[in-house]
Amino acid sequence: MDQLSVDGASSMTEKKKKNYENLCPAVAMYGPCNVEDLEPGKTMKWCTCGLSKKQPWCDGAHKKTGFKSLKWKVPDHPQRIYSICNCKHTKNPPLCDATHVNLPAVVETRQKNCDSAHDEDMKLCTGCGWVPKW
Repeated sequence: MDQLSVDGASSMTEKKKKNYENLCPAVAMYGPCNVEDLEPGKTMKWCTCGLSKKQPWCDGAHKKTGFKSLKWKVPDHPQRIYSICNCKHTKNPPLCDATHVNLPAVVETRQKNCDSAHDEDMKLCTGCGWVPKW
């Protein structure tokens, strides 16, 4: 079974799940990132904010957004290719669950109806996932 953690905890607690449910990430890509040859047992840090330049993995771009990377242990019995979520809305992180299929309309509506002021100097609107000059 996959090993997930946030902030070093062995599993995501209900409180942390609730906090992440209130944050809206940027969509890095509407589709998975197919990754090959991951080392069994290695811990990877999956980007949860959508801002990383090293997708699907974290590069620390989430700082000061409220997001944290999600640690994922590559299974001891690996597969050749993993479909890693790049839309950041999967219900089975970090693996793709095809949420991206209907996501563009959801994101467009959420951003259109966002009450936050979107400023070119902000990194990410965590209310709707808007980023400047994306």
